[in-house]
Amino acid sequence: MTTTTVGVLRETAPGERRVALVPELVPAAVRLGATVLVEPGAGALAGHHDADYLAAGAAVVGRAELLRRADVLLGIHPPNVDPVRDLRPGQVLAALVRPHRIPYLVRQWADRAVTAIGLDLAPDLPDAYPLDAEASQGRAAGYRAVLLAATRLDRCLPPWGTTDGLFDPVRVLVVGAGHAGLQAIDTAHRLGALVRAVEPRRRERAAVAALGAELLDLPGLPPVADDRDLWDTLDRERRPDWVAGLAEAVAHHDVVVTALDLPGRTPPVLLRTAAVERMRPGSVLVDLAAGPEGGTVEGVRPDSAALVGDGVTVIGAGELAAQVPATASLAYGHNALALLDRLLRGEEPAADPVLGPMLVTDGGMVRHEPTRRFLRDATALAGLP
Repeated sequence: MTTTTVGVLRETAPGERRVALVPELVPAAVRLGATVLVEPGAGALAGHHDADYLAAGAAVVGRAELLRRADVLLGIHPPNVDPVRDLRPGQVLAALVRPHRIPYLVRQWADRAVTAIGLDLAPDLPDAYPLDAEASQGRAAGYRAVLLAATRLDRCLPPWGTTDGLFDPVRVLVVGAGHAGLQAIDTAHRLGALVRAVEPRRRERAAVAALGAELLDLPGLPPVADDRDLWDTLDRERRPDWVAGLAEAVAHHDVVVTALDLPGRTPPVLLRTAAVERMRPGSVLVDLAAGPEGGTVEGVRPDSAALVGDGVTVIGAGELAAQVPATASLAYGHNALALLDRLLRGEEPAADPVLGPMLVTDGGMVRHEPTRRFLRDATALAGLP
């Protein structure tokens, strides 16, 4: 596949401040052989003006022209456009697709023969890491989650000294040590908190230990190999054992960050309201998995904060990476640049061991298996052929 014209879209989602490609990376895209088009105002909320893109070698054009000319469309979120009117067969669309949230739009892309690539679906391969936007944006979110909790907490995280000794350190529990969770652990540790983590995956457990945090093992939640085994474990009959253990652990911490978000899956509810109410008044819980389909805390809503029980603050994170748009956009831009590098090599995406698993649609088909399965089941339920 040969693509030469790249279009950088302006985000339209409420509260979104990131941009998919920053001006300083435009020359690198040009060196790869791409012509870069940028929609007016695309980078403004991240501190990058149209003049910056022009100086870097990009052209600033209106959305209609960009959609018409671009071979590859880059965005943070899937663009709010009509697939039939605004997209064309063979066009590549790359974003944080999260296909399980938009299955019917995915089917429209397939019907239009658009190649959609999820930068949130990079496989667990060394060559895929430069493309992994789920990782880069997760790290930004994990960092921001701890700072957000610190601003709501009724205590200071560092154990400041007095003439009579030290205040007790703030106790932080991080549930899930993926990219976001590990960054939350590291940030809380650097701020002087006493950090514990719940994480059954073996590789992530090693990373937790390397950061100096304490692993908290729960009954009924044994170590597992990877994400697939973790998902199976979440549905086992012994789940009540470790969920009860998690509720007990949460009650003894001042800050809890739940970061157990498996890409492509609806977050499982791990903490009920009754468990959160047992936390000390003035403590804070941040649910990084909170999104349109819910979160890992009962009743949580994205981009919101609520008081539970006797003064426990529960925060539904939503898109926390968007709150640090300069850093998050630069990181995402490097992911997008790595994607362009692979696309411009000319190999068919489906044959590429990195791009193949990231395909949501290609060749007129839905390639993302969970989404394809959902659409098949929905069609059967409706009695359609």
